[in-house]
Amino acid sequence: MKKFLYLILLALPFAFSSCSDDDKDLPNVSITLEFDDAVNVDGTIYAVQGTPFEIAGVKVVNNEADKAAFITSAAYYWDGYYLGTSFVEPYGFKFELPENISLGKHTLVMECPVAAVDKTLATAVVGYDVMVVESLDDIPNIGAETSTTVPQFKSDTK
Repeated sequence: MKKFLYLILLALPFAFSSCSDDDKDLPNVSITLEFDDAVNVDGTIYAVQGTPFEIAGVKVVNNEADKAAFITSAAYYWDGYYLGTSFVEPYGFKFELPENISLGKHTLVMECPVAAVDKTLATAVVGYDVMVVESLDDIPNIGAETSTTVPQFKSDTK
């Protein structure tokens, strides 16, 4: 009988917990990455072999007027391998590109927790193609920018 009472006492906190349906109310934010020694051309990041490039900062803007949004860290992956996490604002990271890195397309992924006023906490996972080229002459000049913005991070499922 005592065992049965203990089980009831253990289950008691769950009887008073509640569930909410705000799991689908995700942040509606724009995320911008700013680069040093790399450029964004039509959604592809170009960097030169043997030259390090850096994400100088990550900015988050809430698309809902007059409401704050932020991230608390940014974890970086290169071709599926974890490189490190930045916990200090502006959440940048320096990528060393050795002389023997293969030319061509690589994958850069940034993962960061996103918080916004009156929204459920979420995790943004942003991926980019990085084209490693032999020299600056191999980078297209048309539309080259030193930043890129993820168009919108939000949930459309209700």
